[in-house]
Amino acid sequence: MEPRKVQKVGYSTLSVSLPMRWAKKRRIQKGDLIFISEESDGALRLTTEPGSSEDSSVYVVDVDLCDNTKVLERVIVGNYVLGRNIIRVESKRRLMREQIESIRWVTQRLLGIGIIEEGDRHLLLQCSIDPKNFPLSTVVRRLYVITSMMFKETLDGLLDGDMELAKDAITREYEADTIYWLLARLLASAQQSRLVSEGIGISDPMDIVQSSLIARFLEMIGDRVHDVASNIIELQGFRKDGDSELIDRLTQMGQITFTMFDKAVKSIFDGNVKIASDAVDLHETIEEEERNLLKKFQGGADLDAVTIVGAIAWDLRIIAEHSSAIAEIAIVNMLKGENEICSAPEGDE
Repeated sequence: MEPRKVQKVGYSTLSVSLPMRWAKKRRIQKGDLIFISEESDGALRLTTEPGSSEDSSVYVVDVDLCDNTKVLERVIVGNYVLGRNIIRVESKRRLMREQIESIRWVTQRLLGIGIIEEGDRHLLLQCSIDPKNFPLSTVVRRLYVITSMMFKETLDGLLDGDMELAKDAITREYEADTIYWLLARLLASAQQSRLVSEGIGISDPMDIVQSSLIARFLEMIGDRVHDVASNIIELQGFRKDGDSELIDRLTQMGQITFTMFDKAVKSIFDGNVKIASDAVDLHETIEEEERNLLKKFQGGADLDAVTIVGAIAWDLRIIAEHSSAIAEIAIVNMLKGENEICSAPEGDE
């Protein structure tokens, strides 16, 4: 950090000279325009051109350096998350059919990106997402709604023995992944550009960190719900007329977990510390439900069925842990702003 004295020019104008090394590096000359913007912490930001959230660079992916199609898919997703708009996928030889299909598959899983040009040795992908059209709170809420629907369908499928509901939950995970990667892209872009962060409704840099954690926890909860739904379908083959108590106890554990998840995420939107705290308290209840469930049925039931039930109970416990983490973020987020429960005495600011 370099200190500089403020000079008074004329009757009311205050001026500060620019560091010569910076001016030379930016090739600033007399008469050039400097653009000044104020940061949220009061700091001034100087740039030599108006800020822009558009990245017009072409990023080239060398297919020949990707060991398999999974690596290729992950590289494309990584470029998407980094906010890159034009991605050229190319090879020194003719692209193989499985490589082209892999690229098509991954672009169908990502929002706003598609193939605009295709040749024997290359594909050109373009993303047309304008961050301003995707307010952060709206996208996070959408991810919550999808995950919540998956969870409800899974529990209803368990209670009613309706495997179509469980299959619907599994299918929805693709949509949840799409929204998650969109969130990851928006947050990565917001971290790189103040214009993007303001455009999606972020005024505090700490919100980027918290929103990234919330999005990741929601995505992991969706993955666990997917696993629960898959295991419920597998469990159906072992269900017998006398298994109603097992199903009821498992459903009860699932419903408590859903309540905890629902309270945790709603506390993010409502800023209610009591709801968030109630959600955290349910964690112990779920752990106790898991212990009681496994203890009661571990001895007498079919070994394969017990294994599946144990896997479901474990996934529900992990969902509870992720939900608890979301609730704790909600509490921290609430304490950041003005609130009645915690404040600094007047005059201490």
